[in-house]
Amino acid sequence: MNENRLQNRNSALDIIRIVAVFTVCSVHFFLHNGFYYEAVSGMGPIEGLISFFSTGDKAALHGPLMFLMVMMRTFFGVCVPLFMILTGWLMSKKELSRSYYKGIRKTLIIFVLASIVCMVFKSIHTVPAAYDAFYKGDFARMFEAIKETNQYDFKHYLLSIFDFTGANYSWYIEMYIGLFLIAPFLNLAFHKLKTKKQRQVLVLTFIALSTLPTVFNVFNFDTLTWWTTPSENTTYQKLIPAFWMGIYPITYYFSGMYLREYGLKLKTKTLAALLFGSLFLFTAFNWFRSEGGGFVTSVYGYWYGIHPYVLGVLFFTLLSRIKTDSFSLTAKTVLWRISDLALGAYLMSYVSDEIVYKALRENVSVMVDRLPYYFITVPVSFIAATAMSYILNKVHDLIIFLYEKIKSFVIRQREKENGLFWQDILFIILMVGAFIFGLWKCSYGFGGNDEAFYLTIPHRLTLGDALFSDEWHLSQLSSFLLLPFTWIYTAATGSTEGILLAARIFYLFVHAAATLIIYKCLRKYGYIAMFGTVLYFIFTPYNIMALSYDSMGLELVILTGVLLGTAKYEKKLQIIFAGVCYFGAVLCNPYLAVGYFIYALCMVVHLIIKKKKTNFALKSEMFSLRAFLFFTLGAAILGIVFLIFTLTRVSIPEIFTNLPYMMKDPEHPSIPLLKKIGSYFTSIYNCHPMFKYALYAYGATLIALIFDRQRRYHRAVYLIISAVLSAYTLILFLASLSTSTYNHIMFAPIFITITAYILCDKKPKELFVGLFCFGVLYSVCIHCTSNQYFYIISVALTAANLAGFVFLSTLIKEMKERDDTLTYARWEKWLSFALVTMFIFHQGIFEISAKATHVFWENPIEELTEEITMGPAKGIKTTSYKLSQYNAVYSDLSVYRNKEKGNILFMTERTWTYLAADGYPYGTYSAWLSGENDYTVERLKEFYALNPEKVPKYIYIPKDSKWDIDALVSELIADGYAVSESVNAYMLEK
Repeated sequence: MNENRLQNRNSALDIIRIVAVFTVCSVHFFLHNGFYYEAVSGMGPIEGLISFFSTGDKAALHGPLMFLMVMMRTFFGVCVPLFMILTGWLMSKKELSRSYYKGIRKTLIIFVLASIVCMVFKSIHTVPAAYDAFYKGDFARMFEAIKETNQYDFKHYLLSIFDFTGANYSWYIEMYIGLFLIAPFLNLAFHKLKTKKQRQVLVLTFIALSTLPTVFNVFNFDTLTWWTTPSENTTYQKLIPAFWMGIYPITYYFSGMYLREYGLKLKTKTLAALLFGSLFLFTAFNWFRSEGGGFVTSVYGYWYGIHPYVLGVLFFTLLSRIKTDSFSLTAKTVLWRISDLALGAYLMSYVSDEIVYKALRENVSVMVDRLPYYFITVPVSFIAATAMSYILNKVHDLIIFLYEKIKSFVIRQREKENGLFWQDILFIILMVGAFIFGLWKCSYGFGGNDEAFYLTIPHRLTLGDALFSDEWHLSQLSSFLLLPFTWIYTAATGSTEGILLAARIFYLFVHAAATLIIYKCLRKYGYIAMFGTVLYFIFTPYNIMALSYDSMGLELVILTGVLLGTAKYEKKLQIIFAGVCYFGAVLCNPYLAVGYFIYALCMVVHLIIKKKKTNFALKSEMFSLRAFLFFTLGAAILGIVFLIFTLTRVSIPEIFTNLPYMMKDPEHPSIPLLKKIGSYFTSIYNCHPMFKYALYAYGATLIALIFDRQRRYHRAVYLIISAVLSAYTLILFLASLSTSTYNHIMFAPIFITITAYILCDKKPKELFVGLFCFGVLYSVCIHCTSNQYFYIISVALTAANLAGFVFLSTLIKEMKERDDTLTYARWEKWLSFALVTMFIFHQGIFEISAKATHVFWENPIEELTEEITMGPAKGIKTTSYKLSQYNAVYSDLSVYRNKEKGNILFMTERTWTYLAADGYPYGTYSAWLSGENDYTVERLKEFYALNPEKVPKYIYIPKDSKWDIDALVSELIADGYAVSESVNAYMLEK
């Protein structure tokens, strides 16, 4: 601030702000010193003083001291009123403008910083073990004690800011935000009134609404005894309306405006007399209401009460009359500097209060004896809070400095670079954060048997087994894609120890690489498409962080659609790569082969219509013969490699011999195709009992949208409806995101996706066909091969909804560039943008939250504290119970380490046991047995009849399994197996 402005500054207002903070600290003196729990009793102040001086009995001082403390507490109630009146005074000339809203920036930054500091303080100060460790300098133990509370993690820090609990005194900030937002409109209302009398009526009206009830509605007329001991009964009769008492901040705001404009036409001595007279009257009333019990803080004493209002207005007026014109420049500077620290000092006084008053309570046991320490504790707390506020303000200044530097740098760069530069920077930042988040999550959870099973098929292939004969599970084709990782890992380490965690990390790198390719193809569509790409990276099917037929299938479908839909069709490499990805997707889901024939049909249609004048999507060069042939070449490259690998291990006759048995998988029974497709739609319809209402509403919207010839001018309305329905759908699934229905979250954007594409003028047709339509086809195909119904449909529709972010980006860009306000107001357009933004934001937040808390078939993540230290699951954290189960089985397997290698059969659903068998050949049709039942036994017998070389030499049967163990063991002994027994299992050897 320059000297001229400082010289002309009204430092009385700085004094008011400083006094307001000091009175806040003074009120806290009574909050923390036990005052509210002390009986308001004893002789009156004069009588008590006379008795003390005449008898020397210190007990006689209890009454006078309590009266003095009641008076102090009554007076210090001016603290918040001073702040709010000052707000009205200072902001009375503010007008609505874009720059106006920047005025709250510092308040919010200081609030966030103070909340963080207060949370850090509470994490140490309120946790005894952490408190003790902190003052002993044992910071490792301190952090451990804090972590054990499960109260001070990132989520709690974040939520404490949004719910205003981080800084304990931050209720005022919550109020101030609203007051700041409506201030320009309050100013308009006040200044529109032309006369002083009209403005007086305005202020008096608000006083009557918010404060007058605290004068009349504070008495009890039912019992006469209330008038002798009112502290025993706090039930009062309502005499006048009290509904609007909560608007008291506006009352104070208008009062501040009025005082600035007109002041109070009273002499200063009269004001002082009124202040002291009112204070004595209110103190006597409070003494009367509280006598016999603790201090009663009723409505008349709250911030909207008559006591704080009258005292606040009078005291504010007195302080505002302080003549500061003669103050030196140094004095004005000091007052301004301290005043500028008021907000932070107010918030940080929680920390200083906790420290100061803890010491006071420990050293002075009698409450009334603590009164003299007011002159020590309050100034110390005030000074300490101000010092902490100084640090917060310096951090704020640094934040603003860095922000302005970055802002100016961005502006300069935008003038030189294309707009995608900063989009790329943001994408990199988000991806790095998401990748680190994924790495953190990798080590948690050893639930279910699915994850280990994904590796058993490529693992047995590394041991020499063949597809189609040695493995019967229907998902086996996808294992060919996992073979390189499994082979390299086992060759490099010489074992499978830690392979599950390594596979998770490998998945994360593969997923990140695929996401980078997807972003490179979609980056030209802007920020919305970029956010969609990041959200795709965060999502993992079923939250199983592993490459599987589900995760790889989805990845390869999206890569196929994106590469084909964004290719330059005069070139060939990207189209060939799309073909490679497509064949990989077919390996994950063979039903997707139908997509190739659909593509061929589209190519034929293209050849017929390419010379005709039409905007039909199939006219695109994506469907040209050239593109189709190069796509076929890419698919053939991977297809030939796959066939060579497969046919070098198994003959075609062997494939046809084993194939009928594979199709008898009890978990995937044969169902007529039409019935299966019908269940696709019923699965969506029944995904949630309340979803049908969204479906009906969107159906009606879609019909109106399709038949609306003027829909270009109604785009915002349709987008608003679709965003609301997508948000509604998202809300339906929130309650179950930490269960097996985690996948549902990816279904929610479907309504926005469809609407956005229909409304686009320049439709991304190639991506619509290549990504959206292919994604929908994939959802149908994967449903036909799965028993997971809507769980897997929502996974597959991730591909279609990723296309939706491109459609949204295109649509919003068109709506911003063209003024579509012919038949609807401009605000509708921006409302639609806001709703879309909010939906994308919440989609991301809930994805992150679900992934951070949900672990597939496991306990909550905070309960996964035990780390597995050996075997294929080495490095993974689970519960102590599952760790003990794992260790017990793994310990049993040690007996095989010194035996001759031979086929091994684990008659258990624990698929990881095959990975732990130290290279023993698989003596089973699959590690996935599809249940511990008689049907599985029959399938094993059929398998051995066709493949006698796979008859197991070793069989392991856990005692906790569901087999008829006695009959099974007896049968195996009859077949020539010798049996031995451990605590956990029967182990048979032939």
